Amino acid sequence: MHSENRLILELPPDVAFLPAATATAENAAEVFGLDRSGALKLSLAVEEFFAYLCRFAGREEPLRLTLSQGGTFVRVAFRFRAGEVSLRALNFAASVDLDEESGSLGDELGLLLASRTTDRCSLESSGSGVYVLQAEVDRNYPEAEPLRTPQTLCPPIRVPRTEDEPLHAGLLQHAALLAAGHYPVRSCPNSFFRPARFADMVAAGQYQALLAQDGADKPAGLLCWRNSGPRAVVFSGPYIFDDSADQALGQEAARLLVERFLSMVARTEALCAFSERPTPDVPKGWFERLGSLTLRNEAGAESAGKPQAALFRHLREDVGGAVWAHADLEPFLTRQYDRLAFSRDILRVEPTRTSRLPQHSLLATSLDRRRGLAILRPLLDGQDFAANLAAHVQALREEDVDNAPDILLHLDLSEPWQAALFPTLTACGFQPRLILPHAGASDLLVCQHVPADS
Repeated sequence: MHSENRLILELPPDVAFLPAATATAENAAEVFGLDRSGALKLSLAVEEFFAYLCRFAGREEPLRLTLSQGGTFVRVAFRFRAGEVSLRALNFAASVDLDEESGSLGDELGLLLASRTTDRCSLESSGSGVYVLQAEVDRNYPEAEPLRTPQTLCPPIRVPRTEDEPLHAGLLQHAALLAAGHYPVRSCPNSFFRPARFADMVAAGQYQALLAQDGADKPAGLLCWRNSGPRAVVFSGPYIFDDSADQALGQEAARLLVERFLSMVARTEALCAFSERPTPDVPKGWFERLGSLTLRNEAGAESAGKPQAALFRHLREDVGGAVWAHADLEPFLTRQYDRLAFSRDILRVEPTRTSRLPQHSLLATSLDRRRGLAILRPLLDGQDFAANLAAHVQALREEDVDNAPDILLHLDLSEPWQAALFPTLTACGFQPRLILPHAGASDLLVCQHVPADS
């Protein structure tokens, strides 16, 4: 089965069908725009994932392999059914002891290799023994030098309607490099430093963007956003390119960008808009403060170590909802929800974790070395969760001993098992910082690791 940007292949969970899976992946990668190196990475991931899952998947239904084109990346997804699955080799902190006995992590070397050669891995579970294992390989884009030349704008400032005047890829790339040159690294998406990738992300719908232009059609400002969960959008910006003394035209560009952004997202299903990295150019009074994060590790930035505010705005009435919380977390949530006037029923999770848990846990790790920031997300609970979390913290701190990344952890409060992890997080040095409304299946809790020696 195939569509314009997707190909689906169902195969029995038998290694005899491995050549069919890898050949399909390699050919699809080429069609979907990966270069030779990327195609080999995707083919390797399919080979190792398929071979490994043949050991776990039930025999009553086939493995479903889906290859899809995501604009700037190619994704492979395996849907399978299993009573229990061990994917500990996908952990960032995983290592392989080749001297271990058969049936241990030493047999998972291929899985570990596949996770390291792809750009992202994730796992979704329906809770009924059905899993979807995904990996993505990015298309290759060159880096470009940020533009730091002073900008002088001329009136009038306008924000073209993207419905009437599609954004020009060249102008988008130029604006991304201006933003990268005028703002701290922490304020910019990584794609700004690969501007062709940013333009392709906008073209593919991974990001939406608005561009302000001056009277000479030069970029005057930029604001971009993407979906975060089914009912929220997260925005970056506005980025304003006005180096004049009074900056009046820059302020006008910021106002027009935010006004158009809010009018566009208000016509969608989104309930709120938020930003963990708003710029100082956000017009005063348009958003409320969610809280702040103190991100220390941004080399060369004057703002490093200073609290960075997170902002949000309701787009329509929030009728409320329910979230799960451990007793230790409940006071923090109550204070935050009362302060923010969010109507939430806080449901208490059981304080104890059972021995019926699988042996091994799984964490997703997003490491942004440029920004000095790592974000962890629990994917599978397990008896070794505390040790696994501590190993991730240690591995991330050893990435750069002198300037280790800041470490955040996101908990989805719609999941009771994630809320029950809170005492384990605090024991490992994590503290609750922010609630991101509707950012996942429900609200996301952002916890920050505070080193004992800080």
